[in-house]
Amino acid sequence: MEMNDKYIFPDPSKHPDWITPHSPEWYSKLNSSVGAYRYPWNSTFEMPNAEMMFAEHLSSRITPDSRVLDVGCGHGDFTSIWGYKAKEVIGIDNRENFIKRAEINNNHESTKYLVVNADDELPFPDHYFDIVYTKKGPWLYKEASRILKQSGIILGLYHGGTDGGLRDLFPGLFSPLPYDPYNLDAVEERYKLYQSVGLSQVRIRLLEEVEYLSAPEDVLIKKCFGQSEELKDFVWSQCLKGVKEIFYKHATEKGIRVINYHHLITAKVG
Repeated sequence: MEMNDKYIFPDPSKHPDWITPHSPEWYSKLNSSVGAYRYPWNSTFEMPNAEMMFAEHLSSRITPDSRVLDVGCGHGDFTSIWGYKAKEVIGIDNRENFIKRAEINNNHESTKYLVVNADDELPFPDHYFDIVYTKKGPWLYKEASRILKQSGIILGLYHGGTDGGLRDLFPGLFSPLPYDPYNLDAVEERYKLYQSVGLSQVRIRLLEEVEYLSAPEDVLIKKCFGQSEELKDFVWSQCLKGVKEIFYKHATEKGIRVINYHHLITAKVG
């Protein structure tokens, strides 16, 4: 993508109403306003997307005898995939209304959902689970090795930022990436994986996901996901006109092409 040299957009993260994404305050705002962790913008993906790659990686490890724990399960859509495949599946989240929604939609006897704060001691016996995973939720630094069987494995999927030319097209609107997603040492430092107690063979794999944002408004919705209405009003008033001009100049038939970076992290007990 060629660089846009006409517009310099205000950085929404400098606005006083900005909430740091994935902070406790951000999740609380998302919880109260949306009630679920769902992306509100319109887009299409080249397949397989990151979630499908993670699901395939996870599925290859689950057997009919597996006990599986989903940490940060949200409203349970992803958790429910494994109810037909595993002996037992437990989803935990610290948001009560997420868990209530998961329970309402639960149609597997093998699956249950609990309100649990993953930062606290977990209410599970020692060496109980075969697999622990988190999809953009908290990594278990201390408890994973206790609740996993000796042959158990923990997996995590984490978003490492979005670019693919996005920052060149809309300068200022998107802050610089906090770290180079290709630098796996930086990923290990960012998530402090060296603090994982009793885990070994920590491996990190970069997954690139191609997404097409469908309309100019979707660029702003993606940027402002989880933010307040006041912040959104400011961004729309300051940015929408320029975003529309740039979008329609550079979009393909599918929309504006961006790349979402994800990191697949795996570790074993021992």
